[in-house]
Amino acid sequence: MAKKKSKKNRDALKNLNVSRKTLSIAILVAVIVVSMGSLYYINHLGNQALDPTGTPETSIYTTEEDEQIKVVSYVRGDPLIILRRMFTEDEVNNIYLLFSALPGEAPENSYLVRGAAAISEGVGMTKGNIIHARELSPWHKYMMGINMIGSKTRPVIYMKTPNLDGMENRLVILNEGVLIVESKNFQDTVLLSDFLRTAILGRF
Repeated sequence: MAKKKSKKNRDALKNLNVSRKTLSIAILVAVIVVSMGSLYYINHLGNQALDPTGTPETSIYTTEEDEQIKVVSYVRGDPLIILRRMFTEDEVNNIYLLFSALPGEAPENSYLVRGAAAISEGVGMTKGNIIHARELSPWHKYMMGINMIGSKTRPVIYMKTPNLDGMENRLVILNEGVLIVESKNFQDTVLLSDFLRTAILGRF
């Protein structure tokens, strides 16, 4: 009788161990599914934040160096006034400059640094040290998607270089909180950033 009970106990323990393993696997699968769903949702929100809506107006400006700058605006009004107000109004308390550098010591990254420096100078001379240059991440896209950044109080400058599918040279005013600086090569990032600096300072 004692042997039978002992065998039953061993079988019960085996079943319990199997149940625990099954439960652990189920929890792990659930965590993976939830994580993947969360990442998809974050990317979806971020991509939506960078999608244009409405009909744009295009303006062409010529610099002193005889370079032409295209500005595409989805906000009605004078683009130069809009650009200045986006980054100098009293309600603006933080500005986020988002970029994606190439890996390692790629020479192209130096143009990103120069472009960021030009924009930071323009903001610094009008609003002070409120600009935050950050490597683009899914978290930033999520924050844009829920309007924590990319708003009138926390505008975003998105540096859309070739590694982020930049295909032409232009500034795109998506709304009053998001500006895209798009360039077909890294060198032209400096040209566009210098123009933006001049617009922020109201000197164009």
